[in-house]
Amino acid sequence: MKRGNTEYVVDGYNLIHCLFPDGKKTSLEEMRRKTEALLLAFQKEQRCSVTIVYDGKECFRELASGTSLHIVFTPASKSADRWIIDYVKSLNTKIKLVTIVSTDNEIRRDATAFGAQCIRSEDFAKLLKSRSTSRNNENKRGFYLHDKENKAIDAEVLCEQEIALWKKLFIKGKL
Repeated sequence: MKRGNTEYVVDGYNLIHCLFPDGKKTSLEEMRRKTEALLLAFQKEQRCSVTIVYDGKECFRELASGTSLHIVFTPASKSADRWIIDYVKSLNTKIKLVTIVSTDNEIRRDATAFGAQCIRSEDFAKLLKSRSTSRNNENKRGFYLHDKENKAIDAEVLCEQEIALWKKLFIKGKL
């Protein structure tokens, strides 16, 4: 995937259903929050812009929520699918690289016809999950708290800042 001037437009509930196939255990709001967190991390890593589009039930809302993730709830009279298609039609895709994330065949067909690239929500969900897993593994450096018998306690990992603080305290002999 290209970096820089790329924009990803995500069919929100389509992606959520791929990320959380057993979504009945979690509230819709929690699934949205987790999805948006994954997208923010992806956006930061890829240095791209991301717009997530949800079907709205009440009125049209565009939220920035204090982040660079663009969140759109469509008006009740317009589906997220239609919003995405209309948005792609309005762009000059020669200037801006646009990738649509959706499994919906109509969106993918129309978006491709207007010069956008497409990725299936299932594939993008796998990508987001793998990046999240690898980031979590990178954060685990192998520094663990141990009890008197040198057994790891709850496999609780110390972050680098905590380690630096402990080193500073012990090296200066303050403990």
